Amino acid sequence: MKALCYVGPNELAVKEKGIPEIGPGEVLIKVAYAGICGTDTLAYHGGMTKRTKPFVILGHEFSGTVHEAGPSSSFQKGDRVTVEPITSCGECDSCQRGVYNLCTVAFNLIGIDSDGAFAEYIKVPESKVYPLGDTISMQAGALIEPLAVCVHAVEKGNISAGQTVLVVGGGPIGIITALTAQQRGANVFISEINPYRIQVAHQLGFEVLNPTEANFLDQIHEKTRGCGVDAAIEATGTNNGIVTCIEAARTKGIVVIAGLPKKKADFDVYRIIAKELQLVGTRVYMKEDYDQAIELLSSGRLDLNSLISKVVPLEEAIVKGFEAIDNGEDAIKILISISNEDEKL
Repeated sequence: MKALCYVGPNELAVKEKGIPEIGPGEVLIKVAYAGICGTDTLAYHGGMTKRTKPFVILGHEFSGTVHEAGPSSSFQKGDRVTVEPITSCGECDSCQRGVYNLCTVAFNLIGIDSDGAFAEYIKVPESKVYPLGDTISMQAGALIEPLAVCVHAVEKGNISAGQTVLVVGGGPIGIITALTAQQRGANVFISEINPYRIQVAHQLGFEVLNPTEANFLDQIHEKTRGCGVDAAIEATGTNNGIVTCIEAARTKGIVVIAGLPKKKADFDVYRIIAKELQLVGTRVYMKEDYDQAIELLSSGRLDLNSLISKVVPLEEAIVKGFEAIDNGEDAIKILISISNEDEKL
């Protein structure tokens, strides 16, 4: 099979690899679509060398069809599915407390720590396979993983109807987080400086504020009657983003840090003390977040298709996918087409 592999820092290649052989409790999936994530680009540029080793197949956001399953499996060949791509040890303190997303012994993200979905086939534990049902397209199915990330972040922010929320960053995670919070009845603002992302956010009906404007915080306070937002979600991984969230949050507000930091943050801790803020981290997702993400899409309450900027074939994913992102091409989400099955539901 063909697979897009990490070769080393700043080097990817499409290589021929053997089709994985499944063992007990595993399922072989024929991949339909896979999304390029910020974590993939970070690994591509050598930002995860402690975890991502040469010739690992990247990709952890994907949809596909079951190609092979064991005799006692609940899945059959042809079933349309997506996958929760994290596995854990099941034995450490975090796992024993039911928070396996925080596993401290054997946390594994498919496509980073082990072979992923930028390939024609992938084998995964059956326990991590979720049916797509009949209403979610294969392309939308490849967005369930990032949607679950956002569902988890919104949960960590305790966001509910009637609250005001600021999402800092209008990239894929920021936009989907904003849509998820909006689904809960929150009034959501987005902070963004990129013209294309601002345009997309406006098309989705969000009010966008520019954090580089001198009166940015004045605008926040004007729109919240001088109080600040109930919850601020950081989705850029920047120091400025964290500072913006801290300053925009109301007293006893919640700041959720969802963006992966590029370097150590530097901010005024006193501002957190003075406002008695809750500063909360959020890491990937859990089963209930996946269930909720699938329900949001299958029910039609959330439509993410407009966020798919383009779809590229596997052979062109390096130039038209990764390099396009590096060059700042206008895009929210780029999908890699692997098998093209069931493209239009």
